[in-house]
Amino acid sequence: MKLNFFEKLLLFINASLLIFQLMLMGSIPSFFEFSILNLFVPAVVLVNIGFFLFWLLRTKWVFLLFMVAFLIGYAEWGLLYQFPRTVVHTSTNTFKVMTYNIRLFNRYDWIKNKDVPKSIQYFISQEQPDIICFQEYSKNEAPEFSSYPYSYIQPVQPNGKSGIAILSKFPITDNGYINFDNSTNSGIYADIEHRGKKARVYNLHLESLRINLKDTLITNRNSEGLQLKFNQVFKKQLEQIKQFEAVNIKNELPSIICTDLNNSQFSSIYRALKQGRNDAFKESGTGLGTTFNFSYFPLRIDFILVDPVFKVNAFKSYDNNLSDHLPIMTTLGWE
Repeated sequence: MKLNFFEKLLLFINASLLIFQLMLMGSIPSFFEFSILNLFVPAVVLVNIGFFLFWLLRTKWVFLLFMVAFLIGYAEWGLLYQFPRTVVHTSTNTFKVMTYNIRLFNRYDWIKNKDVPKSIQYFISQEQPDIICFQEYSKNEAPEFSSYPYSYIQPVQPNGKSGIAILSKFPITDNGYINFDNSTNSGIYADIEHRGKKARVYNLHLESLRINLKDTLITNRNSEGLQLKFNQVFKKQLEQIKQFEAVNIKNELPSIICTDLNNSQFSSIYRALKQGRNDAFKESGTGLGTTFNFSYFPLRIDFILVDPVFKVNAFKSYDNNLSDHLPIMTTLGWE
């Protein structure tokens, strides 16, 4: 069936967006680092799904373009969305790990709720993770977590370094601090013993964007020099991953990485950190796995990445309003 001029124009736009989507998702090679544009993958996908339905309803062959693009990018689609499925639990020696940027327990009243620390305490008591990685941790505002006798905490420092913590129900046999150069962010690790086996848990808080995403991307305020600022941040994030790898190369234990990456699952930052590891969301998650409260866009910028020695038995994303980030938790077992 022939296409009229308007349909040919739509075909060109649709084909261009599909190619753009595949490049953003990393499904086909690209000569550019898209930095901030990687955050827009969900929006581009939504537009392309709209085109697919448009062509399908008009019974035009063009809908096949979406199917071809879907097949080309099949592996990357799982980073964006996971359909509900039955996961076979083969591990009995399991433990639960949670990561959560708690934004200083609402120290500066970003959320109009005076009970945020107690609410987070209650949430933790209900979910009962065995190991918790907190980013933006504040000792002064922190409630008591009495179920966690073992911890390694780097508090907020006078030079502006953000607080970071690992709490554990299991003994910590060693720990360490990763001081990111020229940054207020940092990383820590704790070697944890669980039923005769040891694992290293990393808590990494990579360089923050330090801009109001809502104002910049939606209302177009504060957008001057945006691309340059993002490029500088992403360059620093890559340097921080190199600092982490310099520490990890000396590690002989299987590792679990909890991170506020401050970047998306389609970024080169994510790919660099994930290399050789499994994304707990992709292994056992469902839905979009959103971890950041941002209007109109389902952003996933917090991750739990694990060595292949661990079986990911379950993964859960939570929708609460106690921070600008949302907590995620995984149940792990030894292979």
